[in-house]
Amino acid sequence: MDTKLIPANIIDLLKRTGSLKYAELYKRTKKQHSGFSEEHLNTLLMKMEIQGLVRVYRLPKGKRRVELALEGQMGARS
Repeated sequence: MDTKLIPANIIDLLKRTGSLKYAELYKRTKKQHSGFSEEHLNTLLMKMEIQGLVRVYRLPKGKRRVELALEGQMGARS
């Protein structure tokens, strides 16, 4: 599993969908990267949130929603 590509894949997924619930993001990411764990996704999202790439919001019933933090500026960075 090439872990360097996972953040780029997450950003690509979020660009296409706008936002995803955590469970759906995990399901789609795990489909592309075998051996990917939920713990790894948590760590990765935390790092990406600190970098200002994504935002993670808590929803009722212990669910979470993930979205791009700077949608307008993401294209300018590339």
